[in-house]
Amino acid sequence: MQASYPLRPLASSLFLCMALASGAHAQTSGTPAPSIQLTPYTTPDKTAAAGVPSGWKVTMGTLTVIEMTGPKGETIYLGNAFIARNGTFQAGQKPAGGADLSMPYTASLAQKLTMILDQNAAIAGKPTPQIALTSATPLQVPAILGQCGRFVANISGTSQGPAKIMGALCSLPLDSAGTYKNIMLMASAPVAVAAQDAPVATAVFASYKIPNKMLAMKLAPYAAPPSKRAAPSSPSTFPLQDDTSAECFDLIVLRETPNRQLPQKCGGLAPNN
Repeated sequence: MQASYPLRPLASSLFLCMALASGAHAQTSGTPAPSIQLTPYTTPDKTAAAGVPSGWKVTMGTLTVIEMTGPKGETIYLGNAFIARNGTFQAGQKPAGGADLSMPYTASLAQKLTMILDQNAAIAGKPTPQIALTSATPLQVPAILGQCGRFVANISGTSQGPAKIMGALCSLPLDSAGTYKNIMLMASAPVAVAAQDAPVATAVFASYKIPNKMLAMKLAPYAAPPSKRAAPSSPSTFPLQDDTSAECFDLIVLRETPNRQLPQKCGGLAPNN
């Protein structure tokens, strides 16, 4: 699960993670994942927590972002998100107003994934990666979360060789200023060890926790009327959002909760709490 190029936050307002293809398959196929021993880790600012496998080390932990690397070149990213301005994509170009990139809001999730990874490579001065999507599964989410889906892909054409990536991408609704957040969950691994490390990735993703209030801030529109913005004392510059969005994101995107166990407010069959 090593990224073929550094996947660093493109702005300070970042959030999230991705899973390995084979790890996600183990979760959805009904095959019990092997027991993985994890050491609890909490970011110094208390905005996120996750378990760290033996032999791995945390390389970043702040503002809901946790990044860790494994002994065989694996990397797991918990907490990256990207602010996009609705417009034409140009790799390496950042729009005004603090956004990370421009890309059409009407683009598909697969297209947005490619543009985000292309932008990240361009900003890092790395070659444009070749991305071959092998699986795409839409997630049924409330309108407040926009459009979400899971994907599996092969990535090549980089200096560190071919790798496998998989994860989830949510493209949140367009706000009043023409910007929108894209929250991406991701892990990657060199092809030779991807299947072997899948249970490790699965365990780490399942251990990832973000306080509900912080998650609600992260999911709120990038631009909103002043009356909707967070108080100055808030640990985030983002406007506050209905807690329902945070609860549903946690249950659907992070926890992969079956529909029969989801509350009705999140589009499931279970009663609301």
